[in-house]
Amino acid sequence: MKKPLWAAAALLFAAACASTAQDDAVAPVPQPPVEDPRVGQLQTSVTELLERIDVLNDRIARLEEAGVVRASGAPPSPESAPEARTTPATTPQVSRPSAPLVAAPPQGALASAKIADDYRKAIMSYGRGAYAEARQGFQGVLDADPAGDLADNALFWIGETYFAARDYTNALRYYARVTTDFADQNKAPDALYKTALVHEKTSDLALARKTLQQVIERYPYSTSASMAKQELQRIRF
Repeated sequence: MKKPLWAAAALLFAAACASTAQDDAVAPVPQPPVEDPRVGQLQTSVTELLERIDVLNDRIARLEEAGVVRASGAPPSPESAPEARTTPATTPQVSRPSAPLVAAPPQGALASAKIADDYRKAIMSYGRGAYAEARQGFQGVLDADPAGDLADNALFWIGETYFAARDYTNALRYYARVTTDFADQNKAPDALYKTALVHEKTSDLALARKTLQQVIERYPYSTSASMAKQELQRIRF
């Protein structure tokens, strides 16, 4: 009787090994994901947007600090001090200090903080591809302060919403407003560079080369000038 038992056990063990081997054989081999080149471009764009948002957060913080006239821990002014009361000697009373006064921020600081916050929201809308919503937000920033610190940024990004939608005519119109009305501001080099890219998109390579050369000559130390040099080499012939 022992021999059949050993034979049955051997058969069971062989079947288990065969099942394991079969499972191993049919297990799919994970394939490495195919890298989409657009992912890298998107990550670069998101990084740039986050850097801009950090700058705006710092600007908003400075505005809020400038709007508070007196810190919360400052002592009250002499005019606000309570009058001393004469009380019987047998029942002395201790006067409680009045709460420190904090002046409301001036209206100008509040308005500037709101504009910066609206601009930040528009940037976020652009980052997620809501171009019409972003355009409306940037237009609101521009309408609120047409000559303010963010006016050239708002104009440029309105142009960017049109560029992303392949509406190159309107994109050129807003880029031109930046390079004409805000030629000495920080977005002027970017607007001129994007103007050259629009000319490329519309197959006017001669005008694109000329515009790229203008970027290099007018704003030689800007990031846009470095990109213009590379682009000029790419489309030179």
